[in-house]
Amino acid sequence: MKREHLPVDAVADGAEAIEKLREHDYAVVLVDLMMPRIDGFGVIDYIAKNMPALKPVVLVVTAYADQRFKEVNPNVVAGVLRKPFEVADLGALVRLCATGYNEEIANRLTLSNDPDMRRLASGEIM
Repeated sequence: MKREHLPVDAVADGAEAIEKLREHDYAVVLVDLMMPRIDGFGVIDYIAKNMPALKPVVLVVTAYADQRFKEVNPNVVAGVLRKPFEVADLGALVRLCATGYNEEIANRLTLSNDPDMRRLASGEIM
């Protein structure tokens, strides 16, 4: 996110994520499904039950090889990115979500080697 010159709050686990969500509104929220104390599913449930007035774009990152990530709440989650992914692509995707459509960024992401990045950049949800 620093490469994209975007302000960021980072946390160590899901409990800290929920604390930050109570304190601030965010345009984009990246949630890892595998976190200590409270996992990503718990954070997504918290967002669903405490949706801010301006709904954030929630992107899930996961290393789950199985289909468990499909259990995420589609009313909250805009998309799922499976690890590994290109850090530069992730930064560009977050910039696109945070600042609105940008043809240059969208075009760059449609050329990504990562099918999840291409799908999300094209506007496909989950």
